[in-house]
Amino acid sequence: MGWAVAALLLLSGSSQEAGDSLLPSHSIDVLAATVVSREPSSFDLVDFREEQRERTQARPDVESRSMFGLKRHVGVAAGYDNENLHASVGFYLTVAEWGRWNFGVPSFEIGVGRYPAYDRVSNRAFLQDQMAFFVSLASAHFRAGHVQAWGLNWYVNLEQVFDMKANRSGSQFGISFSKK
Repeated sequence: MGWAVAALLLLSGSSQEAGDSLLPSHSIDVLAATVVSREPSSFDLVDFREEQRERTQARPDVESRSMFGLKRHVGVAAGYDNENLHASVGFYLTVAEWGRWNFGVPSFEIGVGRYPAYDRVSNRAFLQDQMAFFVSLASAHFRAGHVQAWGLNWYVNLEQVFDMKANRSGSQFGISFSKK
């Protein structure tokens, strides 16, 4: 019964007192604003793109089974073709790996070759060592082992080269090193 008396006292207040307590109104100056129209957005597409970004940054669950991968090799090689002894230092790029074999693309080498020369004073021909440039047209690198102290893999390489000084092709055999 006490709650009925409390409700009656609260609701019996005069309505004139409530009307006297209102504040006077004032006009508010508002600057004109232009709403730029935007194309509708698909939040499903936004969420999908975010998931794709997270997947590319995370490590993949499945190992890549592709045989293609870029490796950089630095090595030395030597050969003997057409009575011409030659040796070179090269920077090789391999693009495919099949088991322990890596297959290279054309690359540039610098080295030394033994070339015929002619002495006009003594009127005789002789062989002379001269600097030469080589282009490794094709190379195959066999992974032979790992040098633990250097943290490098070592490869035995076979390559077909083009001697730019003598303008002829030849073959070379050597070793190369790579981090991968």
